[in-house]
Amino acid sequence: MFEVFGGLKKHVSTKGSTGPQVTSFVLMSLRLSMLITLLACVLVTAKTYIGDNIKCITGFEKQEHKAIETYCFIASTFTLVDLEGKTVPHPGVGPDAPRTNEDGTTEEADRLRHAYYQWVPMVLVLQAVIYYFPSWLWDKIDKKFFSQAICDLDSIHIGSIEDKLKTSAEYFSNSYTTHRSYAINFLLCECLGFTIAVSNLFFTNAFLGGNFFEFGPGSIKYLSQHAADPDNPLNEIFPKVAKCTWYKYGASGSIQKFDSMCVLPLNIVNEKTYIFLWMVYVLTASVCGVVLLFHLILFFVPNFRNTYLVFLARDQATKNHLLSVLHGANYGDWFLVYHFQKNMAYFKQWVGKVHAHMEETRRGAGSVAG
Repeated sequence: MFEVFGGLKKHVSTKGSTGPQVTSFVLMSLRLSMLITLLACVLVTAKTYIGDNIKCITGFEKQEHKAIETYCFIASTFTLVDLEGKTVPHPGVGPDAPRTNEDGTTEEADRLRHAYYQWVPMVLVLQAVIYYFPSWLWDKIDKKFFSQAICDLDSIHIGSIEDKLKTSAEYFSNSYTTHRSYAINFLLCECLGFTIAVSNLFFTNAFLGGNFFEFGPGSIKYLSQHAADPDNPLNEIFPKVAKCTWYKYGASGSIQKFDSMCVLPLNIVNEKTYIFLWMVYVLTASVCGVVLLFHLILFFVPNFRNTYLVFLARDQATKNHLLSVLHGANYGDWFLVYHFQKNMAYFKQWVGKVHAHMEETRRGAGSVAG
């Protein structure tokens, strides 16, 4: 079955990043959700393992039967919602007889139409693209600036690294207090990512007829307790058996109505897929919210972010150098140092170089002023 994902695998790297990047759990969780959504899209379109999308009992043969099946899939099926107290073979499937009101008038039975399963693959592709958008936008903003600023110090080198350390340290010292817009752009991409993660929950809920929020908890509860019960709540959103009405002209030219009962094998996969996607989408929105809140605290509380970065340092000399380097730094400078610390293999030496260069610059400025 895994060869189904072969086409997707060609476009997805499993070897990790090709270079140092500015990233966070927000963007990483969005990219993971994008990948899972694409995998779900491939799965729900794997007709080889699912079978036909729809199979109907029509009473007709050959081409006419095939035409009715095709019509029922593209025109949508339906289930009846007012069958309480009636014996029915499947949930929502019963006689489509007119209902008589108390005043003697008749009206059609209430129907719940199911058409969204036709759009599931296209909607999943759209959601995957939207999930990837913040990462794509940040790549366009970054333009490999970070990989240039780090001067290839993210990997271990055999031989001297003094020139690379000097180049990166001097760049940071000379561009001190100029990285604020760079850092704020990244924070805005994270805000966009959180907005997309939350909006996607409401979009999916609207796509599934307003039942997605209850679908996840109800499905998990059902599968853990009454998984053999045919009257399961999963059928309310993804019915396995539904009805379809076909009209045609009779021999005398009158319109004839035919009631078909259709089996929807595709909804077996859709059902399980959306249970998993419910967990993924909720977890993504939660992670993005928590991480973004933490980053906003770092943005608005300078003392806290400086203390946090110094706390991450491993030895006292590095802590002391960081305290000196971060004195007077804005959020952009802190942001760059923080991601250097996450990516750089020679961070201790780099901080020492930056500290020495800044001290030399300060002494030079002091002597000129004197």
